[in-house]
Amino acid sequence: MVPTWIVLLIPAFPLFGFLLNTFLIRREREAGWLASAMVLLSFVATIMSMVALAGQPEGARINLTVFEWFTIGSFRVPFGVLFDQLTAVMALLVTGVGALIHVYSIGYMHGDKRAVRFFAYLNLFVFMMLVLVMANTMLLLFLGWEGVGLASFLLIGFWFERKSVEPGIVPAAAAVKAFVTNRVGDAGVILAMLLIFATFGTLSFYGAEGQVPGFLEQAPNLAFESINLGALGTITVLGAIGLLLFVGVTGKSAQVPLFTWLPDAMAGPTPVSALIHAATMVTSGVYLMARNRVLFENIGSGDSWIPGLIVAIGLITAIIGATAAVTQWDIKRVLAYSTVSQLGYMVVAVGMGATTAAMFHLLTHGIFKALLFLAAGSIIHATNDTQDMRHMGGLRKRMPITFWAFALGGAALAGIVPLAGFWSKDEIIAAAWFGYAGAQGNPLLAVMLIATSLLTAFYVGRQLALIFWGEQRDHTYHAHESGRSMTTPLIILAVLTVAGGTINLPGSHFLDSYLEPVFGTAVEEFTLGKGILAAVVTLLAGGALYAGWWVYARAWATRVRLAKPDPLYHYTGAIWEGAETAWGFDWLYDAAIGRPYKHVAAWTSSVFDQQGIQGILVEGTGNVIGWLSAGFRRIQTGYIRNYVLVFFGGVIVLLGYFVLS
Repeated sequence: MVPTWIVLLIPAFPLFGFLLNTFLIRREREAGWLASAMVLLSFVATIMSMVALAGQPEGARINLTVFEWFTIGSFRVPFGVLFDQLTAVMALLVTGVGALIHVYSIGYMHGDKRAVRFFAYLNLFVFMMLVLVMANTMLLLFLGWEGVGLASFLLIGFWFERKSVEPGIVPAAAAVKAFVTNRVGDAGVILAMLLIFATFGTLSFYGAEGQVPGFLEQAPNLAFESINLGALGTITVLGAIGLLLFVGVTGKSAQVPLFTWLPDAMAGPTPVSALIHAATMVTSGVYLMARNRVLFENIGSGDSWIPGLIVAIGLITAIIGATAAVTQWDIKRVLAYSTVSQLGYMVVAVGMGATTAAMFHLLTHGIFKALLFLAAGSIIHATNDTQDMRHMGGLRKRMPITFWAFALGGAALAGIVPLAGFWSKDEIIAAAWFGYAGAQGNPLLAVMLIATSLLTAFYVGRQLALIFWGEQRDHTYHAHESGRSMTTPLIILAVLTVAGGTINLPGSHFLDSYLEPVFGTAVEEFTLGKGILAAVVTLLAGGALYAGWWVYARAWATRVRLAKPDPLYHYTGAIWEGAETAWGFDWLYDAAIGRPYKHVAAWTSSVFDQQGIQGILVEGTGNVIGWLSAGFRRIQTGYIRNYVLVFFGGVIVLLGYFVLS
């Protein structure tokens, strides 16, 4: 029997790799293989922990307290790990895909002067992500939450010395933007934790034996307890907690209005984009909602607008991400906006209560989007750091492995049967149309999701055509296939993209059954109506993908030119410009917050800092002392006659005072 303490090794291995690469390792190759080995060992430890979990009594979870973090009165915070079926699924994704990205990075980062530091940062990120998903309290989860934010900041700005990378992004500024934007969402999580402790007296998800029950265990008993907001009315306690947690989700999982950091985060090295902004970090917000599912499902009927708001935000995000992706020229920026769109799908699913469907799409998306980013990195690596797709073309013959990997990943993203993305995306659309676990369906919502999926398929076809078909439009480079350390992860991820949907096929419902101890969701039956809907959606997606390919590979292939606008721009004009700028969110933030803040900062710097503090308090004090010193220096002449005169004057003053008084 596998001992339960094996779960502690899952985060321990990447932490050990981070420490070794930080303090001992100085060679690039050793650092790369050590970091990869540590994450691979963490993956093995995850599988062994799943075996240990399977050996527990039915419905039990592994909840280990390593030590008592701190205790203040009744505020007790243990430092421990929670390993249940939801944790296992997330840890498999983080360590499995993470190990492949680490191996890929050995080839991609070869020759970089700070490669050892890069691998140390990668291990640090994996460790913090595992702390996030394995935490047994909200406070420890928040430690991992902030840790991945720090690691993301370090990795996005890894090339901090570069003034600009395509398409004109400053890495240092992009790192700061991601860090600051996420702090806005983090404020919501902090407030949620304060409210959780004030309400339940604990921040632990589940209580250990003989201790206070965790807040998820207590939540159903407070479904109708409300908070009086005065003139704003009332809100249930669970509704307030859920709303505050969702504020954090909008930051970490790049939802409207805090999604603008993710496209700029592509300024980091491509393995960073694959690991952090496709497979792991951006999904942590969805995981947070899934972990706290009990809170959301027990929100009172008077606050039914909160799940509706979550669905609406997710849908708007999906639409904005898809429309923006259609208009981009940068290969990574297309995938970045695509990630924003797919995260919107997941949030919609959680808002509807279809949490298992959201987790299914989270898993499959993590696989095929990592594949797409790594394939994009292979293309960038082979074309002398070219990212503008107008400078590509005809690469499928020069890079056959990368072509097939990208094509499979793109088809999965578009929802083409039988690839993984088809099964997971179809489950969300079916849940919207027919309802989920007894909830009423919303065909209009489903139609909007289908329309978004058609846009997704169209920009996949556009991307394939621009990169791999036609003739090479820029002849300043000679493209070539990448080395084995980069193509091997592509092949493995491509296989997983093909086979990934089998984890929750209709009829087997393995993932539904596996997560049932956590979510308690009954398995949804696959009906004839759902089959017809799936067939219609995949046919439409196939048609949209072909249309995107045909427009850019056949009809308008000769109209795609270097530094020229997209051929569709001539027919859409301002609509295209709006989509290209993600409908002006960055412009709005800059106009409403950025520029006013800079003006206030400039005024404060000039008036308050330089003239007030520096001019009056610092230099002014010095000037006054200098002036007084100069005056006293003039008095101290050294001549006795002057001192006698002063003495005589003083005597006269004293005599006059006494006479007059």
